[in-house]
Amino acid sequence: MNSTTEQMCEMDTEKDNDYIWKVIHKIKENKHFTLPEESDEALFNRLKETYNYLIKLDFFKKDLIESFLTGEAVTPGYKDNPVIKNWIEEENETPESQYEELLIIADKKEKGLL
Repeated sequence: MNSTTEQMCEMDTEKDNDYIWKVIHKIKENKHFTLPEESDEALFNRLKETYNYLIKLDFFKKDLIESFLTGEAVTPGYKDNPVIKNWIEEENETPESQYEELLIIADKKEKGLL
């Protein structure tokens, strides 16, 4: 890899890290969420791993990424939950669309519509 490519990768990583920290601060400011007792660094590392997983699955909608990161923040292991994982990784389906559908179903269920 040449230095320009390396610099671009470093810039992308820095941009991603800044984004994850912004999401963490947004979650912490929301009094509706209760986070587990852990250091900010541990939370960051968990969300960074989750973020990378989502990007690998071609998630690009910011609201869905933040929703998934919030799920992982308040419920460690959210991304590894077999029900969620199987749903979004269903063969021949788009993971991001699957997750969006899952959120719609959960919302309807919460409202008593299902």
